[in-house]
Amino acid sequence: MSSNQDKDKLSKLAEKWRNGTITEAEKIKFNNWYNSFDDTEFTVEEQGSRIDLEKSINEKIKDKLRLPKRRNSIRIYSILAVAATLVLTSGILIYLSFHTSLSPEKKPITQIASIIQPGGNKATLTLANGQKISLTDTSNGEIAEQSGIAITKTADGQLVYTVKKSSVVSAANQTTQFNTIETPVGGQYQINLPDGTKVWLNAASSLKYPAQFAAHQRKVELTGEGYFEVSKDKKRPFTVITDKQQVQVLGTHFNVNAYKEEQATKTTLLEGSVKVSNSVQQKQGNSKLLIPGEQSTLTQASFQVEKVDIENAVAWKNGYFTFADEDLEVSMRKLSRWYNVDISYQGKFDNISFGGTISRSKSLAEVIQILELTRKVKFKIEGRRIILMS
Repeated sequence: MSSNQDKDKLSKLAEKWRNGTITEAEKIKFNNWYNSFDDTEFTVEEQGSRIDLEKSINEKIKDKLRLPKRRNSIRIYSILAVAATLVLTSGILIYLSFHTSLSPEKKPITQIASIIQPGGNKATLTLANGQKISLTDTSNGEIAEQSGIAITKTADGQLVYTVKKSSVVSAANQTTQFNTIETPVGGQYQINLPDGTKVWLNAASSLKYPAQFAAHQRKVELTGEGYFEVSKDKKRPFTVITDKQQVQVLGTHFNVNAYKEEQATKTTLLEGSVKVSNSVQQKQGNSKLLIPGEQSTLTQASFQVEKVDIENAVAWKNGYFTFADEDLEVSMRKLSRWYNVDISYQGKFDNISFGGTISRSKSLAEVIQILELTRKVKFKIEGRRIILMS
């Protein structure tokens, strides 16, 4: 194909992409053309007017048509486009970033046998008396009352605890009653506790907490992952207990990732300050004080603190998967928990990792098609089992 023919076709594709009318087949064609160039960079920063951005894209395309082929190293990144894909050689980071929804013409790829939809607001509440309430199925409104505390389910997927004005409850004279909320694989839920603290639970997680906090302390127990916005109360510290650590705060915003299948327990601070303690090994140096922007990582071998991108830690709460330069299996477990699927592997996947963001509202078929554009991983679906093939 001549250079002029390339320019004409690619200009049309670029125009379709900007207008949101490009088809999936045309996207793949565009990516295949782009990937025929090696060691090149396509970067469009989301700054300036739309006209400026369009000019920038056209200039980048024209530049690429003049570039010779070089060694096998590829980078693609485009924020303006529907998808941005950065592909590097095996053993180096494979980067994807999807920031807007797909074209209306989106159809499932042919090798996908079934469409598995994303998770949603699903949870089960277990009251102190052992009664279980499916928050997925029960009607909105007040669903229970305990010790003068009204428990209400809202239409937007929240569980709210409210002290009734007609009931005067003395915490000192009450037997502590514990509730537990559990999200299944493919579920998430928000809880507003009696003290005003807000908690978001990720998939396959649970939170055990008293229906009413004690007079001098507030303690909850977490498995899985939760994001906390703790109501300030200097007289009653707030403590989050997991199987390996404790996090103590007075009032702050932070995220705790404590899935048992992961090798590390990670606590990320967004606002305020927290004290993180290793509850397995009680010895000097096993407590860390975090400041905003820091993350503690606790493993069997170490307990470290480092600066991180806090947006990555709470992306799940904001509706995104973030693959932050992490191991392939870590990324796949995120998909497994959200789409309620099993993951297995055929072949070798050494030194392959993902980075970037994909919306959690996409179907599994859409996410798989995105990942397959890297040409480093292939997928096969058998019911609710996902097989990765190298």
